[in-house]
Amino acid sequence: MKTIEELREQIAKTSYICGSCGSCRSVCPVYREIGWESSAPRRKIALAKEVFLKKKEKQATGQYAQRLQECTLCGKCAEICAAGIKTRELWLNLREDLRARGMEHQNLTQMALQVKTTHNISTFPNENRLDWVDDLDEVEVEVSKAGSEVAYFVGCVSSFYPMSAGISQSIVSLLDRANVNYTVLGSEEWCCGFPLLASGNSQQVLELAKHNVEKVRALGVKTLITGCASCYHTWTHEYPTILGEDLGFEVLHATQYLVGLIRTKQLEAGNIDETVTYHDPCDLGRNSGIYDEPRELLQAMEGVNFVEMPHRREMADCCGGGGNLAAVDKELSQAIAVKRVREAVATGATILTSACQQCVQTLQMAARQEKLPLEVLDVTELLWRSLEE
Repeated sequence: MKTIEELREQIAKTSYICGSCGSCRSVCPVYREIGWESSAPRRKIALAKEVFLKKKEKQATGQYAQRLQECTLCGKCAEICAAGIKTRELWLNLREDLRARGMEHQNLTQMALQVKTTHNISTFPNENRLDWVDDLDEVEVEVSKAGSEVAYFVGCVSSFYPMSAGISQSIVSLLDRANVNYTVLGSEEWCCGFPLLASGNSQQVLELAKHNVEKVRALGVKTLITGCASCYHTWTHEYPTILGEDLGFEVLHATQYLVGLIRTKQLEAGNIDETVTYHDPCDLGRNSGIYDEPRELLQAMEGVNFVEMPHRREMADCCGGGGNLAAVDKELSQAIAVKRVREAVATGATILTSACQQCVQTLQMAARQEKLPLEVLDVTELLWRSLEE
């Protein structure tokens, strides 16, 4: 966590180079829903300046706290910023300070307590992490098997939420079909810590990072894969910094690993006659730079008519499920998601895919709410379906 002086210096530099041009406002998913200037990135910078840089520092207000936490951390404002301001980094630092001031949203405080107690974001015991395996008929999932080539880090959402269980089931089914020697951690898997990082609680993540990395290292695997975009971002971009050392093994998103299997003919995609579009997850795409592999998987399936949405790749719109927004304002999160699923339908697609379990869950709920003729699936689910059919 930055000290007050370090944060004051960061805000001083940011406010000096920010020209208040409003480009960030035009792409912010929260501003486009709320419409108030206080929700725009440029105004949040101005509010932070008032709190930290006035001669007589102002007390942070409730509105300041609300606006900082009404953000999906999608990073699109940074993508479009002509001054190159690292806004996402700034929001995270300000959330750290907000928590230190005791102004964190009560739902985020409860979530941190939940993770501390059960090592996951759900209300279920961590021993239930493998409940999704019960619905697999022909695949035997090995748990903490030393000497495996690959460890699959499932993530909290696909472990505990039934709407996303199909993602973990599809991934292990694909690994099994390709005869990959893999294992999962089972109850030894703890939350990656991304939801805590997003709420400004980086200190609690150190314990999670140490535990998860030690468990994977003990297995002697060469590669760790995960189907969760946020888990992937945390393992690749946060853990090395938090721990101050190299992990000692390769970390890939599931789409990257599966593309490798298809390229080497270890796995062959099937056939599925559908018009399909793809939603770039913020944490996988804009915040981690992975755009091509999910699309390559879709195009490897015979019969797929792949169409792009107008907002894609670096300029993709957020699903509304990032940054813990649903915990702070569920209706706002869903309103953002509705815009995205309507854009998908406008392409003529019957299936909307993504490569993030949180995106899939959020967009599924929006499509159902709007009663749209659109099925929402993870790319790995569609790939497994193409083989089943």
